[in-house]
Amino acid sequence: MDAQFAGEHLMPGKLGHFFAITSFVMALLSCISYLFAARTEDKAGAWKGLARKAFILHFAMVIGIFCTLYYIISTHLFEYHYAWEHSSKALPTHYLLSCFWEGQEGSFMLWTFWNALLGIIVMFTAKQLETRAMTIVALVQACLGTMLLGLYFGSAVKLGSTPFMLLRIAMKGAPIFASPNYLQIIKDGNGLNVLLQNYWMVIHPPILFLGFASTLIPFAYCLAALWKGEYKEFVTPTLAWSLFSGGILGLGIMMGGAWAYESLNFGGYWAWDPVENASLVPWLTLVAGIHTLLVYKVTGRSLQMSFVLLLLTHLLVWYSTFLTRTGVLGKTSVHAFTGEGNFLYWHLIAVLLLLVVVAKILSLYRWWSLPKVKNEEEVGTREFWMFIGSVVLLLSAVQIIFATSLPIWAPLAKWISGKDIAPPVDPMTQYNNIQVWVAIVLGLLSGISLYLKFKHTEMKSWWPRVIKLLLISGAATFAIAYFQKISTWQYVIMLWAACTSIVCSFYYAVGIQKAKLLKIGPATAHLGFGLVLLGILLSSYNKEVISFNTSGYKLNLGKDDPKEQIKDNRENVLLFKNIPVALGDYEAIFRGDSALPNDPRTFYRVDYIRRDSATKQVKESFSLYPTAFVNPKGMNGFIANPASKHYLHKDIFTFITSVYKDKPNEGGYKNYTLHSGDTIFLDKQYLLFKGFSTNVNNKYYTHQDGDIAVTALMELYDAERKLIATPAPVYYLRKQYEYHLDDTLMSASLFVDFNKIIPEKNAAEFKIKQTQANEEYITLKALVFPYINVLWLGVIIMVCGFGLSLYKRISKHNTPHAKGA
Repeated sequence: MDAQFAGEHLMPGKLGHFFAITSFVMALLSCISYLFAARTEDKAGAWKGLARKAFILHFAMVIGIFCTLYYIISTHLFEYHYAWEHSSKALPTHYLLSCFWEGQEGSFMLWTFWNALLGIIVMFTAKQLETRAMTIVALVQACLGTMLLGLYFGSAVKLGSTPFMLLRIAMKGAPIFASPNYLQIIKDGNGLNVLLQNYWMVIHPPILFLGFASTLIPFAYCLAALWKGEYKEFVTPTLAWSLFSGGILGLGIMMGGAWAYESLNFGGYWAWDPVENASLVPWLTLVAGIHTLLVYKVTGRSLQMSFVLLLLTHLLVWYSTFLTRTGVLGKTSVHAFTGEGNFLYWHLIAVLLLLVVVAKILSLYRWWSLPKVKNEEEVGTREFWMFIGSVVLLLSAVQIIFATSLPIWAPLAKWISGKDIAPPVDPMTQYNNIQVWVAIVLGLLSGISLYLKFKHTEMKSWWPRVIKLLLISGAATFAIAYFQKISTWQYVIMLWAACTSIVCSFYYAVGIQKAKLLKIGPATAHLGFGLVLLGILLSSYNKEVISFNTSGYKLNLGKDDPKEQIKDNRENVLLFKNIPVALGDYEAIFRGDSALPNDPRTFYRVDYIRRDSATKQVKESFSLYPTAFVNPKGMNGFIANPASKHYLHKDIFTFITSVYKDKPNEGGYKNYTLHSGDTIFLDKQYLLFKGFSTNVNNKYYTHQDGDIAVTALMELYDAERKLIATPAPVYYLRKQYEYHLDDTLMSASLFVDFNKIIPEKNAAEFKIKQTQANEEYITLKALVFPYINVLWLGVIIMVCGFGLSLYKRISKHNTPHAKGA
């Protein structure tokens, strides 16, 4: 123990740092040893044996890093900056794991762990490709190992960032460390980012990083094949690993969508955010590479494209890491990723350039000697349209990554043109308008291409079957479009493409493949893809906001853009405690809030009631508990987590937008502009404006010839919907002068003044005051996502399709004399 500072536990940090350095050295040693083994063919096995031992020791060191950091976090050793920055004593055990991947170092460590584990599997299964493939795997592991070194070379150069840095070193100069007993002052950590305190964030990052890590294996196999120009042995393992990677990475991405849906308040599961895009793009190129590699396996075509796509996939994972981890997207992404300064920026560029150079050298070295089929393929073949689909996927990826990389290339464009390149005002619309056509092409191809054969298709039998299926798809499209009111023409075409994919894939799996597990993998994946397209369309096209502000209050939710202010004011409702408010077919009633010990969240209970329109009897009732973090320790601001009511055919999605903000009834009369049907919420009561009447009945009004008099029809209800009064303020014109008579309800401390009529808006202006007003309220936004379960079902089925295809490849690989694709 350092005598200068009492209570510090220095041994775990020293041990963890030792593990990190040894891990890097062993990965580098394994890489060099495998390189010599591959160059010399290593018939005696000396270099290969050394390489294996070094990599196994590297894996053991990675596990040591993991266990040491978990010990530091779980035992709350806040003398370490990583534990203090990302954890606290109040966190449940399962959220302590989430502390790993909140920070840069932890996410790199998770990536390193998965790479090491997959490398061990490759080591014992790659056979004759082992030395070449493992050279690449160990090289990437050495690159990742540098990310955890935390070595300084003077004050100008830093190599990596260690998770075992002491707090007093990371925050050097802070007055608290002048005391040798500073740990007596630091009682708790800063805590986990509240957005990560969700069960999805316990399982989503490990799955996503397993997907990222698994792209290394096809990358390594492709380079191993190019290394010595051997293109037969690599196909089977590369295809199997690519299928595994496609399924896992796709699942991880959609788990992120589910987390966003349940934890973020932008109102959905996908926002075309740059961080989302950065994970999607490698998956698109990977899926394209799977299809071209399958074409090569069966026909000998598309080998060049397969190398391009599979090599590009892993390089895009590194590029995506650069985009999301260096802070270059800080102004364009809603995700809470921050940069580590120039050190990480240039560190990642160096690694990316190294891998690009290795891939480029080997590709150029073998490019012109790659085997090719001289004759052109027929248009009516499966390989032709699988290639077209792969090109479309590649173009989709290029468009997404180009738009996402705007902060990277915009300065260069400005230097050339002298003009600033601003991000789009509405990125959602921009992406949707382009990617809808990608969805249309892929939806049609994923269904129709199943009925084509490799090398040659008898079109006479193909046309009648496909036309029949297209007619069925068209009928389904018409029915869905009619009942779901989908009328935008490009989305009707997308609906037809989705229905085509579903109908064709289902019939192919059941009618032609007879639902045999070893045969229906592709059809199952395509069926899931079609359902994903259908789920996206149904849930997004008819997504409906049911929270409309008719209270007369102008809500200020902190938006700087005037258009956003108007939109928020229109789409958020004010809920006073125990006062019902209409939300679509429901009444919503805010019942109050509560909190749990050692939980920074506040739970807000909102009751939903649906009544029969005729009898007013309650047909359904339930409670939702959206939560909010109001100025949690170490963080500022208001962070809301939504709550949803799940039905088979829809979700009701609710989240809090503000709490106890701006006392609206403070300071005398308040002006309201109301239309017929608008409601004003008062203290345990609400006032309904029903319209106008010329039948004036007010004891303070005496009619004179020439008067134009109007009374406002109003009804005052209590919290139980019981009518308690009918205020009737009067507005009249007499001899070209305006007069107004208020209506005072002393029992409710309510004063209503009819100020003026606004005929061009069919509205009226009132001044209303209530003393001792209810100040306990929330603002809330509620949306309905119809048929969103179709999307989640599609994801599950698509991943199962990847799994079935992988199972087929593994089964055929282990079956003697297996033939065909």
